[in-house]
Amino acid sequence: MFQKNITFIYFITSSFLALILLYLFMQGRYVHKSELNYTHTLAKEVETLIALKRVTSFEMAQALSSHPDLIKVMKSKEYEKLYTTHFFPLENEYTDFKNIALHVVDATGHNRYLSWTHESLGDYILEIREDLATLYKNPKPTMNISVGKFDITFKGIMPIYDENHTFLGIIETITHFNSITEKLALDGINSAVIIEKKYTSQLKFPFSKTFIDGYNISTVALNKNVKALLETYGVESFITQEHYRHMPKLDKYIDGYYVVNVDIKDQKDQVIGHFLVFAEDQYGLAEQKLILNFILILIVILFFMMLYLVYKVYQNNLRFIDDLNDEVRFQTEQKMRLVYTDNLTQSYTKEKFEDDQAEYINEDVVMLNIKNFSQINETYGYSMGDEVLKITAKRLESQLKRKIYRIDADEFLFKTTHINEDIKAIKEAFIFSNMHIPKENITIRLSFSFSVVHGNENDLLRKLTIALKCAKKEPFQDYVMYEEHEVNNEFIQFNSYLYDAIFLQKEAHIIPYFQGIRNNESHQITKYEALARLNVKGRIYSPYYFIEIAKNSGFLFEITKIMIDKSLGYLSQRDKNIEISINITEEDLLSKQLKSYLLETLNKYGLDSSRVTLEILEGISSGGTNNNIIQLKELKELGFQLAIDDFGVEYSNFERINELDIDFIKIDGKYIKNVHTNPKSFKIVKAISDFAHSMQIDLVAEFVEDASIQTVIETLGIEYSQGYHFSQPCAQMNH
Repeated sequence: MFQKNITFIYFITSSFLALILLYLFMQGRYVHKSELNYTHTLAKEVETLIALKRVTSFEMAQALSSHPDLIKVMKSKEYEKLYTTHFFPLENEYTDFKNIALHVVDATGHNRYLSWTHESLGDYILEIREDLATLYKNPKPTMNISVGKFDITFKGIMPIYDENHTFLGIIETITHFNSITEKLALDGINSAVIIEKKYTSQLKFPFSKTFIDGYNISTVALNKNVKALLETYGVESFITQEHYRHMPKLDKYIDGYYVVNVDIKDQKDQVIGHFLVFAEDQYGLAEQKLILNFILILIVILFFMMLYLVYKVYQNNLRFIDDLNDEVRFQTEQKMRLVYTDNLTQSYTKEKFEDDQAEYINEDVVMLNIKNFSQINETYGYSMGDEVLKITAKRLESQLKRKIYRIDADEFLFKTTHINEDIKAIKEAFIFSNMHIPKENITIRLSFSFSVVHGNENDLLRKLTIALKCAKKEPFQDYVMYEEHEVNNEFIQFNSYLYDAIFLQKEAHIIPYFQGIRNNESHQITKYEALARLNVKGRIYSPYYFIEIAKNSGFLFEITKIMIDKSLGYLSQRDKNIEISINITEEDLLSKQLKSYLLETLNKYGLDSSRVTLEILEGISSGGTNNNIIQLKELKELGFQLAIDDFGVEYSNFERINELDIDFIKIDGKYIKNVHTNPKSFKIVKAISDFAHSMQIDLVAEFVEDASIQTVIETLGIEYSQGYHFSQPCAQMNH
């Protein structure tokens, strides 16, 4: 009785302690998550400020490059006028950006203006500026972050052209990180901009004279506490951290700093510096963590003390526990045997084969199929079929002396190092000798198909099945070894379908399906995206099945022409306030026939080009050839609207967006579908939204699948929504 009471007391105590431990663990996770959110927000704020200043520096150069006074001076070569007071009106336009430096170089590569001084006037700059020398070979807008002889700076470079598009030189804006550090300081956040050690030698006239551990601390007004931390713990202890760390103040432990490192990268994605943020632990997270850890250690000690006492109480019952463990082990083995053993044939199962695959890396795997098994079932019944499977499994195991796996009703697997010998032995055991079924007193003969895949292949079962299909068509082959070309059957089939759909249109057709795009201001579907489908005898295939085959066969532009013709034909029958979006591929642009075909089709149906939006992938807009860009500009000038599809998944080239005068940006669905649950996706979508709105470009959110996603979309002010919540693709424009 005493022992039972002790057991009950310790059970209650252990349960209580376990609940406390669970609570403390959850609290610790909460504090840790709070730390991550806090520091991640700081990092994102810094990244946003850096990106904003980088773009704004470029915008300054862009604005000044078209200044009529500058063009006049560059044409007349009266460069001394550049030094007229307030020649460049920057102070009123960019009050948030201090210490702006300007650099003007003429068409011959000679310095004509530098920081409002006559210093280096007339020097040939291309000999010492490799980046400018490269730029002069192909003048184009550039924005970058780099280390010069003074500091780490933002650089925006724009070519200067006159009204005849004659190249006159370049103008370069150079700004510093000071405004960012000052802006953070206003919020009570100290920071330090650190230049990588390998660039120290080129800092001939550094603005900041502070050097620690060989690193230049570029921040001019460096907080004394931050400086003390850098000197005490060393610069590298901060810039090599993965994300953040908590540092105590030097005079006390609690209420220290959370230090976040944001790498500063140049145009080649090389790390050239680090932006360290030192934010005070204003929420007392470190103190909470310290207290939780102390309590957790105390509880763990108490818990182990209790376990020791429990052990002492139950030491006389160890035999019972051992017996119980043996029973559990036996039951577990029995259950595993049920999972790994086929009930009918007692062979191993597919699950066992999947667990054993590591054993077959250096061997071949053979799949055996009883070709006439369905005929046996139909002729003699399923009970006869079961007997055949049992005898087959036993005979295979007896003949091969190794593991046999039953994968499907009439399919078995085994491994081998001698394919021909084993298959010959199986034929002798089955094909050349009859199988007698004592239970039914029936004698039958089996026929088999064999497929082989080497054990180091991925996706073994799929490849064995593909090869087995081929083996069934080749009755005179001993076996079929899987080869990649076997998969080409699907290519041949769909290639034939596409040829019919494009040129013959007998049994296959390319047809458009339409998905509505909702205007979030009017709450109406005002646009539709035309989506290509392949109709083969009434069966509809999505692009997943044929688009790559079409690309490899050179059919993409032909498909686009069919989509343009049929989509505009549908559009001509709808209200004039309805618009349509059509996807354009790089192959369409390379054909150099897209513009003429679009105009021809518009004329055919009497439509205005403003009702048609051409959707281009982000890669085409950002990385396309000059010829592609010229064509897109021409289409834009003809009145077509341009949209960048799947934005955020690839390049995000801001200059090209501005150059093409994009009308719409479609945010990639992988960010939208979890924007309401994933903070990272929300921040990415918000950043794209802020950028697009600053450029006065309308946004379309793809994959809006439910009301909770739509609520977030409307909160962010995104103009259009597309997804199953409002419209599913169908053959008609349901409006």
